[in-house]
Amino acid sequence: MKNLTVRALLIEPLNDVRFIDYDIKQAHSNEEIVTWETTSVCNSERRRYSLTKSHNDRKSFIGGHEAVGFIETDQYIKRRYALLPHSNCITRGDTIVCEYCRSNQENLCKNMSHAGLDKNTPSGFCEKNVVQKSQLFDVTELNNKLAPFLEPLSCVIRSWSLAKINFKMSSSINIIGGGPIGCLHAFYINKANRNNNIFIIESSKERRLALEIVFNEFENIKIVDDGYKNKSLISVMAASSSSSYKKAKLLTKKDGTLILFSGFDQNNFKGGKIDPEIIHRKELRFYHEGIFLVGSSGYTKENLIKAKLELLDFNECKNIITGEVNGLESNELIRSDGVIEKFDEPVLINDIKGKLSNHIKIHYHHTA
Repeated sequence: MKNLTVRALLIEPLNDVRFIDYDIKQAHSNEEIVTWETTSVCNSERRRYSLTKSHNDRKSFIGGHEAVGFIETDQYIKRRYALLPHSNCITRGDTIVCEYCRSNQENLCKNMSHAGLDKNTPSGFCEKNVVQKSQLFDVTELNNKLAPFLEPLSCVIRSWSLAKINFKMSSSINIIGGGPIGCLHAFYINKANRNNNIFIIESSKERRLALEIVFNEFENIKIVDDGYKNKSLISVMAASSSSSYKKAKLLTKKDGTLILFSGFDQNNFKGGKIDPEIIHRKELRFYHEGIFLVGSSGYTKENLIKAKLELLDFNECKNIITGEVNGLESNELIRSDGVIEKFDEPVLINDIKGKLSNHIKIHYHHTA
């Protein structure tokens, strides 16, 4: 049994984001102390802070579920591990397993907890943390720039497998939302077939400027604003708002497929006679108003394995990293063009509060 005090970022929804001294405790033999190397902010953490998600949990938490690091006891062979955010019956080794985990749909586990989002769960916005070995995925073959993309890319891969899209057929594809997930969708389907014509619809002007840099070398990937009206047989809802859902529906041709990858900021949004949030969360397939709605939520072990194999030869993902910070409490942000931006408080705090929308993805390296 081991006790440690580490520096960690405490997030109090709608109230405060600050660094604290945090006590961690190794209580079980199946737990490992992980020294984190690189962590990034997911929009889920911003939404938990601002409570713009489909719940109103005000409990404080230490975020950072997109994290990679090293097991402290690995003194001779440094193996890099990615944190798996979803804790389910399988990873916990529960003696009673829910119906979803029994049917290899552990991503829909009835008793799921979410690392870095739920209270007292392992997370990466701290120097070290205690993690069950079953919640660590070996990514030693990947460097610290690509490894943090394991979990989000796994989710992207799952969504396309559920949609059953034939990538050998060249298509025009609309992606609504130009955040990191929208970018991963674009890069993934471009890697599968470089003859696809991909349109990323983004409402924010400053985000569009950032996206133009990210996709500068890809002539078949276009960045457009909300005025874009060309319909496609394939659309992806990669932004969490009712307006994104409505836009995605309008941009999908009759008998086309709309992938509901993202949930909704609004707690009470209903899409007419159906609830698209339920379709998303339960991974349902539903024909509604002339289009196929395909829900996708999370990842399975099979998706993780495929994502790791994809990332071995997927340097395009590095384009998504528009900034890097050396040290969790650093006030300096190194942009991808080499320019250093300085802030009055740690960059990470600004990021959680949603003040850095001109960036796509920032990597926080724990060693200054």
